[in-house]
Amino acid sequence: MNNILKIIIKLIAIAFVAVLLLVLGCYFLVDSNAKGKVYEDVESIPYREVGLLLGTTPQTRIGRLENRFFLFRIDAAEKLYKAGKVAKILISGAEDSLDGVNEVESMKEALMERGVPESAIMLDGKGFRTLASIERANRVFGLKSFTIISQQFHNERALYQAEHMGLDIEDPIAFNAESPRTAMATLIYMREFLARVKLFIDLLLGI
Repeated sequence: MNNILKIIIKLIAIAFVAVLLLVLGCYFLVDSNAKGKVYEDVESIPYREVGLLLGTTPQTRIGRLENRFFLFRIDAAEKLYKAGKVAKILISGAEDSLDGVNEVESMKEALMERGVPESAIMLDGKGFRTLASIERANRVFGLKSFTIISQQFHNERALYQAEHMGLDIEDPIAFNAESPRTAMATLIYMREFLARVKLFIDLLLGI
């Protein structure tokens, strides 16, 4: 009986290590792929005609607090536009999120309040997930080269998708919005490990 228990424990340990290596491998493959393609300095980022602003809601789902991911992405998009690093901004998100909020309209209103003209803003309310935002930017809006705008962890995953989905995209780059430093944000950063595993599953299944 003791031998059987030892074998079970060993098998569980081996499975745990295998899963851990898989998760870490997926995470760092995406991280490595993004090297040299993500920017934090407005002055150094190359010009792209369109910035692809990835959507989120203006308030958090838990507690209905101000969503700093939203605020900081608006800050980043505003900086790029006013510095002349993008001429247009394509906002891609859910027009009817789980909260019943129109992400793209909310972001559009926030940008216009910052002085970005409506004529410089395009909307894609069908970007229900990052993969869809990237695919639709290319196949629906005809964009081959653009700047992705979101937080670093999100940008890195979006860049990998842009380059490995078989799309007609050339030299995508990304601009990092500031990353919130809150307990709730930390949970999102931890969830990113699983999101990157799912990224590879989606690519393998051709989703």
